[in-house]
Amino acid sequence: MTEKLYYENLYQKESDAHVVRRETRDGKELVVLDRTVLFPGGGGQPCDRGWLNEIPTEQVYEENGEIIHVLSQPLPADCESVHVKLDWDYRFEMMQIHLGQHILSAVFVRDFDRNTESIHLEQNEQYIDLDGFVNEEALAKAEAASNEIIYDDIPVEILYPSLEEIRRNSKRPIPETDEAIRIVKIGDLDYTPCCGLQNGRTGEVGLIKILHLDSHKTGSRIHFLCGRPAYRWLSALYGQTSELMKAFGCRQEDLNDRILKQQAEVQELKEQKKSLLGRLASAEASAMVSGAQQINGIALIQKVLKDTTQDEVRQLFEQLAAEKGRVVLLGGSTKDGAFLLFGCHKSEKRVDVRKAFQAAIAALDGKGGGSACRAQGFAPSAAALEQAMAEAARIMQEQLQALA
Repeated sequence: MTEKLYYENLYQKESDAHVVRRETRDGKELVVLDRTVLFPGGGGQPCDRGWLNEIPTEQVYEENGEIIHVLSQPLPADCESVHVKLDWDYRFEMMQIHLGQHILSAVFVRDFDRNTESIHLEQNEQYIDLDGFVNEEALAKAEAASNEIIYDDIPVEILYPSLEEIRRNSKRPIPETDEAIRIVKIGDLDYTPCCGLQNGRTGEVGLIKILHLDSHKTGSRIHFLCGRPAYRWLSALYGQTSELMKAFGCRQEDLNDRILKQQAEVQELKEQKKSLLGRLASAEASAMVSGAQQINGIALIQKVLKDTTQDEVRQLFEQLAAEKGRVVLLGGSTKDGAFLLFGCHKSEKRVDVRKAFQAAIAALDGKGGGSACRAQGFAPSAAALEQAMAEAARIMQEQLQALA
């Protein structure tokens, strides 16, 4: 059995230990010590990070009462004792996160009668799944209440009471075990079985920030951040907000209105652009139809558009393919390469553009596909676009001539 120093003193950062056993699994050295400050994970909390004689641990876990340290490289062959050092910054953040989760879960039980069914506690991603639905108003109230618990700086007690006492006091499920059950008690707020690590006082959590709410199965998933991760997130958010305030030349309280106003202006410009493109496409389509080659009652319309966009090509295609009796072969050179759009009216049954399309897209080393009446694709280079489109037109001419 390994002596679990992390339960005796949450704040012990290092210790000396004797090597009890070493073995190799899957090319990694596994070391068992007589004592360790490195927590192997549990209660939803990931394992600690640390070092044995300056060699980093890749994982720490418990197996049959022993704490297994998986090392990034082996210890020296004659090594009998080691100095174990904890990555304290990571441990402290994980304790903040875990205690913050206990506080938030307990507030949802106390104030909204919602129990936590599962948790996810990673350094920069945390969420709890509740057994029922809550709304945005409840989130705001739960966040405020949780932070009040932090401000009150309540001592966090670790207890090993009798099973009878646990059943009398706990609002959470009780594990079925003959071993002593470790209880985390936060004043009158929470009394929960947990093998994870939490700070000694609620004030050390610093901050709980709820980010957003998702529906999950038959309940709600609450995404949040605690402690230093919450501070980093808010600091980054304020940095982004400051840049936006500079860009808009406004104060923070006016920023939302300015963004909404610009969004409305952008949407109006998009509608104007769409209308103008439609008019241009209509005029260009009329000219192309007038000059199209007629083969057995079908107009073959082929065009290479230079310095265009996929949206412009599609706008023109919709105008040209709006009536039966037309085959449309459009190729456009865009800033990213070449875009092909071949087809006809969906009710046109006499032609199939796929053979011509496949020849053109292959000549461009591009990718794409489609049906007999509509095929499209993209190629990273438009260098051979003219030649590819000429070959496609030749293939379609042959197909249309064969209709006779």
